[in-house]
Amino acid sequence: MSYNLFLNRDYLTFSCAHFVIGENFYEPLHGHNYKILINVYGTQGKDNMVINFHDIKKILKPFVDSLDHYVLIPTKNKHIKIREKGDQIIINIPHLHKEYELPKADTILLPIENTTVEEMSRYFVKLLANNEEIKRENISQVTVTVYEYEGQGVTTELFPVHE
Repeated sequence: MSYNLFLNRDYLTFSCAHFVIGENFYEPLHGHNYKILINVYGTQGKDNMVINFHDIKKILKPFVDSLDHYVLIPTKNKHIKIREKGDQIIINIPHLHKEYELPKADTILLPIENTTVEEMSRYFVKLLANNEEIKRENISQVTVTVYEYEGQGVTTELFPVHE
């Protein structure tokens, strides 16, 4: 028998600011109250569980907490240049003639191309993929949905989880 275990709890939420920049697209600095939904698909393991809810919480909660109330900066975006100046982060967007200067303590640099829900969902899936608890033989698939608003988000699949 196959199961779809899901986790969608208050401790998997975070509020932050971000911007989205592409070659012909610019979404100015703004914020969201993000919510994460995790689905783990599989069969019961030796302990009669697909996975323990507490194991998922131990993996994701520290990371989710680390994003809460910060400005998220994508470090792999080819349209921005990031540099540090003392206790500040300078974000330059040359093709828009725009620059942000923010306290380093208020920013989180993420190794993603943009702070879209697609990229953030993929980042969370990669985070889970690197964890041994997710690589259990009885787990066949994991999905992460990141909502930026209720009813608006993206789901990324990790399938199969054993590769």
